[in-house]
Amino acid sequence: MPRVTVYHLAPAAALPLIEGEGLRTRADLSARYGPIGAEDETAPGQFAHGRRVSAYLSLDHARAQVEAHGPGLVSFSVDPAKAVAAPASARTDDAVAYWAATRSLAEWLADGHPAVDLEVHQNVPVRGKHVRLHTPLVSDEQLGDYAPLVAAVADDDRLAAKALMHLAVIAAEGDPQSPAFNAAIALAWRDEPDPPSLARELFQYDPDKVASTALAEYGAKAPAAVERLREVQAEVRTWADENDSKPGQALFTRMAAELERAVTPPVTPPIDGA
Repeated sequence: MPRVTVYHLAPAAALPLIEGEGLRTRADLSARYGPIGAEDETAPGQFAHGRRVSAYLSLDHARAQVEAHGPGLVSFSVDPAKAVAAPASARTDDAVAYWAATRSLAEWLADGHPAVDLEVHQNVPVRGKHVRLHTPLVSDEQLGDYAPLVAAVADDDRLAAKALMHLAVIAAEGDPQSPAFNAAIALAWRDEPDPPSLARELFQYDPDKVASTALAEYGAKAPAAVERLREVQAEVRTWADENDSKPGQALFTRMAAELERAVTPPVTPPIDGA
């Protein structure tokens, strides 16, 4: 049986890590996905103690679970014979009963009409090269003042979107739930993957100059957001002068530092058995 695409939802702060490292186990990402609980402790065999990556078989069902898991939409493929699955409707206060309802995904698919709320679990990480990030499921309300800017730029001008993404990360000031960070992830990932040459083009043309052009072109569409991004750009340029750096390189450096601040969770105690 061929591999099957499944859909995972993640918090906004997890997306940069997922892009670089893939989906690791719940134990690895416990500080972002929540502590290991009864459902993880009672999972069978090698799925126990949070050593699993979970997803939904149905994209439509995944889209309906944003509030529970986060706006980051990620897809990857699984071997149906090596993944287990159970319908969400099997969830009760009895975690043991939920896992008892699991069968291999291959068995569910062989039935011809798998449950629309089927939850799929595999017990190994997903390597970054097999992960695809899609347009984050953030609303205009979550984007705030940045909503019209994202609508105008994100799909139509990928070079500008990547440059503005750097400014938006800095504007978020380490808060992964802020409208600025939501704008950053919406500018960074779309349903159509970016060409591999895009990062090279951004460096070649200078991200500071690309951002300036984009802010001038789209300023009237989102004046409040653009004003904030202009402030960030001015701060970065001042920082560049003080640190004997070029504005474009300073933008990369400052963005990386702010991104690290946003995606680094609080220190948590070790997980027993992980």
